[in-house]
Amino acid sequence: MLQPTTNYACVLTKPLTVEIQDVTLPSVGREDVMIKVESTGICGSDLHLYNHFGIGKALMKAPNSLGHESAGVVVEVGPDVRDVAVGDRVCIEPTMFCRKCHNCKIGKTNICRKFRQAGLEPTPGTLSQYYVCESDFTVKIPDSLSWEEAGCIQPLAIAVQLAKRAKFAAGQTVAVFGCGPLGALVMATARAYGVSKIIAIDISQKRIDFAKSMWADYGFMSPRKEADQDYSDWADAFKTQVMKDAGLDSWGVDIAVEASGAEPCMHAGIAFTHAGGTYVQAGLGRAINSFPTVEVVAKELDVVGSVRYTAGCFQTAIGLVASGKVNLKPLITAVFPLSRSAEALEAVRKGEDLKVIIMNQQV
Repeated sequence: MLQPTTNYACVLTKPLTVEIQDVTLPSVGREDVMIKVESTGICGSDLHLYNHFGIGKALMKAPNSLGHESAGVVVEVGPDVRDVAVGDRVCIEPTMFCRKCHNCKIGKTNICRKFRQAGLEPTPGTLSQYYVCESDFTVKIPDSLSWEEAGCIQPLAIAVQLAKRAKFAAGQTVAVFGCGPLGALVMATARAYGVSKIIAIDISQKRIDFAKSMWADYGFMSPRKEADQDYSDWADAFKTQVMKDAGLDSWGVDIAVEASGAEPCMHAGIAFTHAGGTYVQAGLGRAINSFPTVEVVAKELDVVGSVRYTAGCFQTAIGLVASGKVNLKPLITAVFPLSRSAEALEAVRKGEDLKVIIMNQQV
């Protein structure tokens, strides 16, 4: 093919500052593909980078392009590529695992010891006109998916991984703390997997109402904890009131998913989970939080973390959308051109939109 004449990208140059720059496009290696990127979803980790020029203590040393929730069309393939062809519509798997470490060999590629992540320095992000990666970090998508929907497949794959970790099954009761994009997709996945009752909890009535209109059977505002109030007393009272108002067994839920990263919700999630149940931590928030360890032991809870995705999660996510079991369209509340990436990131920072998509070719 003719080489692209431009490769405009959204480059993070310092905290709260991005620029649209024409960046160098690497050549296509023997096992690589070049993708004309059509859409990119913006998520919480992009926001962390945007706000702090890094994540946690890992600060960036140089400017880097953002983005990792992307999809597009293959426009060039390396000579050794057999599984992908020019013209294929694909999602990009942005976590590039090594395939050789112990975790990769036992199937835990999401926690590869030497993984690279699109958008995390030094690996370029996908919020650009074109992107080059190894062919096996792409997954084909059907023509029935819009580009806006395709930009949401990666976070849905994360929800599918969480469903694996939580062992979602028909007949269960699940409480989800946080009705943002991750919490919303967890609820959508839970419903698709046949979970019986879903409780949505947030501090935004707007987001709760949306969750109830789509997947949740019940929705509740998280009450404010007073400064001098004990966490356990606050959490127990919250749980008692919710289970009573929902008409559910006061014993608690089978699974609690903490998707907000808020410390009070961690305490509430443990309180809500009945003895022998499962608590899943997926929200990030602060690096260190207090946690009710005695209650975890006394109730013999399974406490698990969930991050990224593993083999098959993208394919499952695509199948859920293509079959109509998960409807992504209502989640997409704002769409921006690449040229207005700064506005898109500010929209995410304000928290008024649920899912923001950037169209990469609109420069």
